[in-house]
Amino acid sequence: MKLKKLYKIMAFILPVITMCSCGFQKDKLDEIVSDQNNQIIDTQINSNTAEPLDTTEQEKIVYFDLNKSNINAKFSKILNNTATFLHNHPDASVIIEGHTDPRGSEKYNVALGQRRADAIKMYLESKGIPSTQISIISYGSDKPAESGNTENAYSKNRRAVIVY
Repeated sequence: MKLKKLYKIMAFILPVITMCSCGFQKDKLDEIVSDQNNQIIDTQINSNTAEPLDTTEQEKIVYFDLNKSNINAKFSKILNNTATFLHNHPDASVIIEGHTDPRGSEKYNVALGQRRADAIKMYLESKGIPSTQISIISYGSDKPAESGNTENAYSKNRRAVIVY
C-alpha cells in the first residue's frame, strides 16, 4: 500500500524535477554566455571555409575575473574558432584546463578551475560540439602562468587553456 503511494508521489515529483533542472541549465548557460556572445554568426560553424585556426598561445587562453567563471564577450572569437575547428574536424578533441590564482584554499581553487573549464565546455556544446570532443581538468593554482604576488600575475593565472 505504501509502495503504491510512493510510486504516485515519484510519478508526480520526477517530471517536476526534470522541468526545473532543464530550466536551471538554461539559466546557468545564459549567465555564463553574455548577450554579446549570442551575436555570433552561426553559419561560420557550419561552413567548410572557416578561417584557419590560430594556434598561438594567446589564442588558446580565456581569462576570467577574480572569483568568476563567466565568459567575457571579448573571448568569443577564440571560442568560436575552436567550435569551428571541432565542427570541421569531428575526430579532433580538446582538453580545457581550468586555472586560478593562488589566493583561496586549494579546495576552492580546484572547484573554481572546474567551473571555468565547465563554462568553456558548455559554450562549445551550445555551438553544437559533442561533449565527446571535449575533456576538462582543473589544476586550481598548481600550474601558474606567471609567478608573483602582483595583480598582474594574478590576472594571468585566472584562465582556462584550450589544448588541442
